[in-house]
Amino acid sequence: MSDLNAGRGRCQGSAYLLIRPVRAVIELGAASDVMAAALRAVHHANRHGPVEDFIAVAFPKMRAGREAMLPGHDLELIGSKASLTTFSGLEGILTLKRRGMIEEAEIGEVFVETGMVGAAYIRDRACEKHTPGWIRRSEARAARRGKSVGKPVKTRSHDSKTLVVNHGDAVLHIREMVGQFTDDPLMVSTYGLSGVSRPAILPVLPESAREAENAV
Repeated sequence: MSDLNAGRGRCQGSAYLLIRPVRAVIELGAASDVMAAALRAVHHANRHGPVEDFIAVAFPKMRAGREAMLPGHDLELIGSKASLTTFSGLEGILTLKRRGMIEEAEIGEVFVETGMVGAAYIRDRACEKHTPGWIRRSEARAARRGKSVGKPVKTRSHDSKTLVVNHGDAVLHIREMVGQFTDDPLMVSTYGLSGVSRPAILPVLPESAREAENAV
């Protein structure tokens, strides 16, 4: 029986760490490699760490693209000083540092009050169920169990309002939801993402909220 975490865990929300590729990496078109490595490290940390001390992920520079949302170059991690220190010592992150691929960053303390603007980053499984990868995995599971797949699911293009992230064999569809920060527990998955039924409004100010404020 595996001791690895598989469900949701609580994010303490008391500290943050910004992962940002250096300019040379961005110009070479390798910023996505930095993002992928950091997301893998978050997943590893949450799978192996205490269930009451998960790391949440935020894409504060997310913006609209032609076919889907674009992540921007910044990945903001929300957790505790302990969880983010553990994350910083993982091999994937140490490799990025040794290669000079990310900017120097220190773990900072989060200062937030109830009612402040924040954002949740929600895994939208409804979109994922129409991707070729999901359909293939469903067919493989049905074959192993000796059952029929059921009603055929047609593939369709990505939702233009979601961010599409490849994570190993999985394709994650992520939706940003701007809201007000509360004192409710921040519950996230091992990927560091919120669920649809219980969005975790993180203490981050996304670019979309900044633009809305400036437009007023």
